[in-house]
Amino acid sequence: MPTNTAVVPVYGLYGEALINSDPGFVHIEDIATRSSELGWRIKPHRHSRLLQVLCIFDGQLEVELNREPHILNGSWLVTIPVGIVHGFRFQPNSRGFVLSIAANILGRDSDQEYSRYTEPLDLAPQLIELNDDVPLQQFLHYIKLIQQEFTQLNPDREQALVFLSRLAMLNLNRQLRNSNLHTSDNKDSLLLRRFRALLEQHYRQHWSVTHYAEALHVSSSTLGRACHERFNESPKAIIQQRLLSEAKRRLVYTRQSNEEIAYTLGFKDHAYFARFFKNLEGITAGMYRKTAGD
Repeated sequence: MPTNTAVVPVYGLYGEALINSDPGFVHIEDIATRSSELGWRIKPHRHSRLLQVLCIFDGQLEVELNREPHILNGSWLVTIPVGIVHGFRFQPNSRGFVLSIAANILGRDSDQEYSRYTEPLDLAPQLIELNDDVPLQQFLHYIKLIQQEFTQLNPDREQALVFLSRLAMLNLNRQLRNSNLHTSDNKDSLLLRRFRALLEQHYRQHWSVTHYAEALHVSSSTLGRACHERFNESPKAIIQQRLLSEAKRRLVYTRQSNEEIAYTLGFKDHAYFARFFKNLEGITAGMYRKTAGD
């Protein structure tokens, strides 16, 4: 399934528009839900804001990760960090699931200690052969809880999905230490991981792209090339999306006024925050809050 990343589509979920509305996005579905209607083939694509975990329980899976093909037989977990080009070909009636998690859930600035323990999953794709051991059963238990929570409409559903997803990813990281695994990496992974870590620390300070590049000891053009190749976005767009994501989260899940959110996020002028939000989202912050609360 080799492909050219220059023409690789960027999706929210496969075949769907980029996700802009929900700052705490978690989604789970069976492999058959999407693949059976597409001839059991998912063409190469990538996600600019989602990390995914694919689990297959039997049969053969052909997977492409950044133009590198793999053929897997049996039961496997495949982790796919943000921006990685990936495609799949399943045997008909394959059993398994795909878990999709918004990147900001796994790297919010208040949880740097958490992200330290899941860093291997964020740096590069992992292929993990499943064994019938206790850690695996614990992971699948978290997945079952996520599936149950996903189908319910509890008022605290988003928070529950975030916590369960984090537990699942922590458990999955343990699998890496005790499993037969293969890592598919690229040369820019570490640079981009460091960029995202810095972004979590400083996005409220409105650092410029040049400031981030200097802190990373690379040129702005090097950082820009890495971001375009991995995320299909400029560093400036990634910085703005991080601010926007936090603004959305606060609009939906806190009682802060628009002015308070603006100042919390480092905007010295509330009017500038209002223009920033509307330019990126297409509606005012007040309308977003009202729509999300309906």
